[in-house]
Amino acid sequence: MTAGPRLTRRQMLGGLALGGGAGAASWAVGRRGGSPTATPETTPGPTGAPVAGGAPTPAAAPGLTAVDALPGLLTPAPVEQRILVVIELEGGNDGLSTVVPANSGRYYDLRPRMSVKADDVLPLDDEVGLHPELTGLWRRQKAVVEGVGPVDGSLSHFEMVARWETGDPTGRNSIRSGFLARLADALDTGQGTVGLSVAGFTPRFHNAKAPTLSIDSLDQLSVLTEDEWIYPVYRRKVAGITGGPMASRLAASWQQLLEIGGALQTSTALPNGVTKLDKADPMVADGGELGVGLATAAQLLEADIGLRIVHARLAGFDTHDGHEWKYPDLMGKVNAAVDGFLTRMHALGWGNRVLVATTSEFGRRVKQNGSGFDHGAASTMLLFGPVLPGRYGQAPSLADLDANGNLKVAVPFDVYLGTLAQTWLGVDAASVLPSAPEVLPIVAA
Repeated sequence: MTAGPRLTRRQMLGGLALGGGAGAASWAVGRRGGSPTATPETTPGPTGAPVAGGAPTPAAAPGLTAVDALPGLLTPAPVEQRILVVIELEGGNDGLSTVVPANSGRYYDLRPRMSVKADDVLPLDDEVGLHPELTGLWRRQKAVVEGVGPVDGSLSHFEMVARWETGDPTGRNSIRSGFLARLADALDTGQGTVGLSVAGFTPRFHNAKAPTLSIDSLDQLSVLTEDEWIYPVYRRKVAGITGGPMASRLAASWQQLLEIGGALQTSTALPNGVTKLDKADPMVADGGELGVGLATAAQLLEADIGLRIVHARLAGFDTHDGHEWKYPDLMGKVNAAVDGFLTRMHALGWGNRVLVATTSEFGRRVKQNGSGFDHGAASTMLLFGPVLPGRYGQAPSLADLDANGNLKVAVPFDVYLGTLAQTWLGVDAASVLPSAPEVLPIVAA
């Protein structure tokens, strides 16, 4: 295992707004040695049992485990029980609107109309804070990875989506499978459906040998049948199921999917305690396509069909215009969907099993252009779950931009993907990424 970059105290412990679940205590801790402020409460433990909350000390040394340095936080489940949920913010997410440099005068100079007011941000430390619509997620256990992007500054949606899908940061490698497909293969035990995309048919699991499923909602399962003529057609064109013959590869999990589909068709009770989609649930009502997707994922996780990887998507981040009103709406959807999903996971007692990680093909231009922003380079990714909270990577410099006026990339995105594979799922990054990247120590050993 290749050692990841050394973290400073700022990156590991400085500036946290932390929590272990819905209703958890939150803290805002100054990065430059300021005194933490907290109201000690109880936060849900990994199985829902109360764990005493407490504020982390800014003087704690880097390298301590979550238990030693950050009392009251979730600690990771055994690696074989962990689930990765990847949320694609499609269109190129503006990292400076997600994690706002509210203490930077230059940020407000470059964005006189499109900036987020300093008084509105949800503080992470004395330099940055989350977008004001992320109120629920601000109270959750989290980490941010700054400066993530492509190594050569490609500004093409098509090119960059393809690179993220294959895990190729340069676009120069002939990779014929999806990164998530290779990850699913590495996790496959021969039982159950390993991967799920709730963004419809997607090449994310392209060429997987492990069983994977791509759907928009559980309603699609109602057309499943064991009929030998219909099944192959559905498998290829509708569900996007991969991984060999039904009988030998999907086995019990396929039978569960058939039962769920049949139950939906006949309006009978769903098996395995799975609940039907509640359109009045704020997660669904306010979370848009992402909320529906994550509610669907939660339903199949409840069915316990063996899932280890989930892919979901929210479109609309290509904010060339209308950023001022579009972006708060997008962040509101992210907050409702992800916070609701994590609440469901905690209710299952799976809070320490699930890590939610965002991706986006690139960031946006630093300087506003009319009512929005052009394509950029580096962006900021968010992680929610049993992580070592803090800021990772490198904070973007607004005074040292690239030739196009974009934030410079400090963390090539294969480092980020490799971190998810290796530190969370226990899969050697070099085995699923040809670049064999170093990784960031975001998860306690």
